[in-house]
Amino acid sequence: MTTRTRKLLDKSFTAIAYSSLALMAAAVAVFLLPIIINGSNAFIFDATVEHEKFLCENLDYDETASIKERVGRSQAARAPLYEMFNKFEYSGLSAQIERSINATRAEALKKISESGEEMSRIVSLPREKRKAAADAFSAEIWKSYIAEVDRMVKSAHSDGTSFSLAEILSLQKDGISDLCKESIAKAGKFGFSQRNLLRRALTTDVTAILTERKESLRRENAAYETFKRGVSELLGPETDAEKESLKLTRQKYGQPRMDLAREVFKNSIEQITIHDRDENGNEISTRVKTEEFFKGTPVEKMFSYIKKNFDAMMQPHYTVYLGFFFDNPYDSNIFGGIWPMILGTFYLTVGAMLIAAPLGIIAAIYFAEYAANNSFVSFLRVCVGTLAGVPSIVFGLFGLAFLINTLKVSESKSVLAGSITLALLILPTIIRSCEEALKSVPNSYREAALGLGAGKWKAICTVILPSALPAMLTGIIISMGRAAGETAPIIFTAATSTGAALAITEIFTQATPALPWNIYNICSEHEMAERVAHVQYGMVLTLIAIVLSLNFAAIWLRARMQKRTRV
Repeated sequence: MTTRTRKLLDKSFTAIAYSSLALMAAAVAVFLLPIIINGSNAFIFDATVEHEKFLCENLDYDETASIKERVGRSQAARAPLYEMFNKFEYSGLSAQIERSINATRAEALKKISESGEEMSRIVSLPREKRKAAADAFSAEIWKSYIAEVDRMVKSAHSDGTSFSLAEILSLQKDGISDLCKESIAKAGKFGFSQRNLLRRALTTDVTAILTERKESLRRENAAYETFKRGVSELLGPETDAEKESLKLTRQKYGQPRMDLAREVFKNSIEQITIHDRDENGNEISTRVKTEEFFKGTPVEKMFSYIKKNFDAMMQPHYTVYLGFFFDNPYDSNIFGGIWPMILGTFYLTVGAMLIAAPLGIIAAIYFAEYAANNSFVSFLRVCVGTLAGVPSIVFGLFGLAFLINTLKVSESKSVLAGSITLALLILPTIIRSCEEALKSVPNSYREAALGLGAGKWKAICTVILPSALPAMLTGIIISMGRAAGETAPIIFTAATSTGAALAITEIFTQATPALPWNIYNICSEHEMAERVAHVQYGMVLTLIAIVLSLNFAAIWLRARMQKRTRV
């Protein structure tokens, strides 16, 4: 091989190596960049005034002058909207509408009380003629009343009185039977069966008509209720009394983040879902634009006001919420932070290493320094290799069946049971890495120590272990990273979906939230997964940061210890 060819090959291999490193770096960047961007959005974001309300009222954050000012501006911007709601639901025309309808109803009832002779004639007719006569009499009695109701229903859309009118018609329908009964009693003396016959004849048709007219208003009123729920989801309840009556934290506050607020505006206010029935009577759902559906009504003005004053009502401001890492979660991670998950992951990881590291080092010393080359040792090595290949979910089932149900290390899930299970999971990796580290120590070190009069155990402790420690430490910390990221083993032994941070004395008896399990739980089982997507990414970023920190710590410690060994 010529010198020219050798140089060409050297440059080619160097180029391939650099290309491989660049490709790996690009792959890592493609993988990590979205997680870093979306994960940082969990604690660096445009907050709304609702975020600060929650922190001050639930986590005892200081209510600064700037916060008070933003809250005041927000309330001032929301006040006209709430006034529109109240005016719509309790329209100033309600009393006028009710008086008008009651007046025509009173006229109809007066006609009934003055028609004793006609009613006597009807009840005396043969059965086959009685119904037709009663229906005709009822239609004549309620003619003006029904005409007035129809007029009110027709004008309700433009007047913005459909909500009030529906309530009025409901009360009218409920009370009309008793009023007819009183009017019949005033008209004359009728027997019990005659009174019931007349009451049914006079109320059946008019009640059905009132129900039909009320139903015609239902679609618009139901759409208004849907629109109002969307506004409540955006802004939270109007009054403190209403807030106190609600149970869930998500119902007590509006959207704490501007990105969520914009999503709610788009999906629950700008567009709403209305429920109707098709020709066959089956219920169907349709998405409509609020502005078009309520065109010409007061609700259109409400929507326009929200759209125009959106920022004024939400008071957006840039914030760095470091409490995401140190606060407890509220309402299934919709509010608050992830401190219990971080602490739980720390407990499980450190507990696993406290159990697995000593056992792994001792086993590695035995295999590397003491074990003879026989069938028993070969069998032990096969067992270690087999243990390394067991799926992690099997370790979880083993922990549940053996550690909890058989050995009773705890009554149910606990950090202790989870730590032991994780220790068993990473033990084969620690044994192998430590054994290889011990075998990499030159035999000259052993011979020198023994030649100076040291015993085998003293040579291991004073010469071999210190020399192998950098490589051993690397394997141990990499195993720690795996323990921190495992989900399956802790599902059955240690993890819980919710809960506060545990005190150190509770780890022997209590389950704990943990980052791996809660990431899975939020992504797959959370009822509002889309709303807490930033929490998912924040947890993932935190877990990756923990694992990367452990690996960087291993690299730094190894380099430092190797430098000390060389010196």
